[in-house]
Amino acid sequence: MFMKSLQISFVTLLVSAVAAWASPTGPARIQGVVKDSSNNPVAGAEVHITAKDGSGLQKIVRTDAGGNFGVSSLPVTDYEVVLFVSGQVKATLNNQKVFPNKPTQMDFKLTGKYAANTKKKHTHMVYVPAETGSNLSGRWVEVDDTVGTAGATSGEVHHLSGAAVNAFQRNTGTTGGGH
Repeated sequence: MFMKSLQISFVTLLVSAVAAWASPTGPARIQGVVKDSSNNPVAGAEVHITAKDGSGLQKIVRTDAGGNFGVSSLPVTDYEVVLFVSGQVKATLNNQKVFPNKPTQMDFKLTGKYAANTKKKHTHMVYVPAETGSNLSGRWVEVDDTVGTAGATSGEVHHLSGAAVNAFQRNTGTTGGGH
């Protein structure tokens, strides 16, 4: 008899633990559309939905080819909704309220510098050594690849011969060479 009670208690404990670990569900739905600055749908964007009630509920969905996303069976509480495009946070909506049996619409339209299809700036880093006699160390400088003169404002470029470069490296002060 004791063994039977122990088995029933163990099964009850196991069922309770599984129920406690299961995600909370409810009658709410969050849905929306993600569009870029040209009003085109953004496919493959991640939408992170996190409950603000301390339950730890988090859902992550991706937008479809039409830029649509949706999550159903959510508990009625406040949510934080974060939009990621290409791994970067593009928008955050805090304390979004949802209602039972009625979809909550959360649309995103990316504009300006946050648009999904902006062209990436092409740059590279160049190390600029310290000047002779300076106590300051050298530094890294970002250089725009689209500027033909590597950021020079005058646009003046001097071509040096190999001997002039060697003399300059030896710090003799020779600046010869032709154009």
